[in-house]
Amino acid sequence: MREYIKIKILIFLGKFLLNFLLITNRIEIKGKKYALNAISTKKPILFCCWHGRLIYASFGLSKIQKGLWAIASKHKDAEIMGRILESWGYRLIRGSSNKGGKEVLRKMTKIFNSDSPYICITNDGPKGPRNIAKPGSITLARKFGAQILAITGTSTGYKEVNSWDKFRLPMPFGKIKITISPPMQFSKDIKQGEGSKYLSNFMNENQLEADKCFD
Repeated sequence: MREYIKIKILIFLGKFLLNFLLITNRIEIKGKKYALNAISTKKPILFCCWHGRLIYASFGLSKIQKGLWAIASKHKDAEIMGRILESWGYRLIRGSSNKGGKEVLRKMTKIFNSDSPYICITNDGPKGPRNIAKPGSITLARKFGAQILAITGTSTGYKEVNSWDKFRLPMPFGKIKITISPPMQFSKDIKQGEGSKYLSNFMNENQLEADKCFD
């Protein structure tokens, strides 16, 4: 019971803090048209971001489209972020690539065959290595004809956590810029084992463009 109450309190405080940090900034979304155009096709989409920029990416997308799906770990620490995502209009797929991976894949397959086939994924989560994409996204995109769009963000002021992913939190009263890429163009002839490198380069190019905004 104590643990339940503790988690509830942390969820409340987490929502309050993040919403304060975000809404006190002036937010610009670059590439919004790419997301809207991709959604308008009604084809499956994988919105890909790095774990360290999850706050920027997830909040930015929530301003474009509600009802997107996001993968959330079953670990109790991830429950806080999962509930915050729900408050921003996301629906959750419980599990991760490490635990419950087969169940996550089954749910993703069902979603890609639904009338709302849009999934957000942290490609280096849940534990890295940082900014190196796992190869599963390319495999899924090929199988379901899904579009892959990279999304990230940065801000004039931020706190970078001393963690494996260098997780960033925006500071208040500044500017936030969300950057969304055009759909990734990838050859069907990508060799086995090259998907991770291909997607990592694509996402890191988008990240580099975003980080130049306030240099």
